[in-house]
Amino acid sequence: MSTATPAGPTRIAAVRGAAPVADNTAAAIFAATEQLLRALVRVNGLAPGRVVSAIFTLTADLDAEFPAYVARQLGWTDVPMLSAREIPVPGAMPRLVRVLLTVSGVPADVRLQPVYLGAAAGLRPDLVDHTPRPGEAPAHLPPDAAPATPLPPGVASVAASGPRPAGEPAPSREDGARRVRIALVGLGQIGGSIGLTLRGSARWHRVGFDADPDACASALAVRAVDEVAPSLAAACASAELAVVATPVDSLPALIEAVATALPPGAALLDTGSARGPVTAALERAAGRGIAAVGGHPIAGHEGSGFGAARAGLFRNAAFALLPARGAVPAVVERLVRDLGARPLLVDPATHDQALARTSHLPYLLACALRELGDAAAAHGLSGPGFRDMTRLAASDPCMAGAYCRANAREVAAAWRELAATVESRIAQLGEDGVTASAGPSPA
Repeated sequence: MSTATPAGPTRIAAVRGAAPVADNTAAAIFAATEQLLRALVRVNGLAPGRVVSAIFTLTADLDAEFPAYVARQLGWTDVPMLSAREIPVPGAMPRLVRVLLTVSGVPADVRLQPVYLGAAAGLRPDLVDHTPRPGEAPAHLPPDAAPATPLPPGVASVAASGPRPAGEPAPSREDGARRVRIALVGLGQIGGSIGLTLRGSARWHRVGFDADPDACASALAVRAVDEVAPSLAAACASAELAVVATPVDSLPALIEAVATALPPGAALLDTGSARGPVTAALERAAGRGIAAVGGHPIAGHEGSGFGAARAGLFRNAAFALLPARGAVPAVVERLVRDLGARPLLVDPATHDQALARTSHLPYLLACALRELGDAAAAHGLSGPGFRDMTRLAASDPCMAGAYCRANAREVAAAWRELAATVESRIAQLGEDGVTASAGPSPA
């Protein structure tokens, strides 16, 4: 990426900023960090190519996410970054994100302007607000540096975009007008993470819908979606792709409704962890002229709801794809790659066999182990092994219960295999114990 070089002697300079964070959630950390970076860029007329490094710190009461993820998603792909946690100091201001940027090409007579937003301004009462008014360029911009271009509604990129893949042309105004309209049906951990990961991309226009109005409001507030639709039909009416990211037990009915609302030829992708009850619904959708694809991003954690969503959730993760008919449409493959995931073509039976053994049965075992050992753990008689083995038991029981029920046959088969293996190992322990305790035979 290239930027104009200021006239006259230049140097590398540093600039600081800080912003308050509403609460210890990924969404709140991302929102505060983006607001801070946008302000630093606007006030100082920066472009990513001039940022040499970025060091983020969070107060000790913030540990839900790394603020550096936001900068990556907003185009700072070549900037070395570090995220650190601050040492708690008595009386310090709580819930703050701070950043220290080093910037190249700064004229020797120019001082970069620090930015302290909201309550954080109390940390620097010596600063005067030099934020330019709409349409006004910062007074200290070098003569040949362009002022930051006002962002169109719904576009959340910071200054210039990041480097494009080799051979990909720069987007034109017409390209921006033809962004792919994607309907995100369900704004929990998976749907919300898709929206957050695509934030700042000029390729996608994200329309969100969720039965929970709080999830819609939260997603819109942190720009995980460009707009919220008033109904499922409105979200899908002119979408080129709809992603249905809800619990498995709700997917068949929702797939039917989405397929009816989508225009002919549009694509539909679900994110269900079990394929059994979903495959038939996808086949019916394909019969209506919809390019229906089963999907399962093999990523996530035990959190639930939009508060558990995070940008970068799918980075380097496998994304299982199961087209109902024919090949995976290009728009679905493009989405998976833009999420940073690896598309993996698989058939439904193989998928459900694998997930029963690597996800669904482990969840049930974690719940059983927690019930078995909770009393001992309450008395301090447990270590990190018990904590690690029971982590999955904290998953949303409605969602986890749904995919276990949907894949009950394979889960039962996996349990029989595991039970036989464990019984064999326990029997072996008993035999070894008898042999060891018996000692040598008398002469």
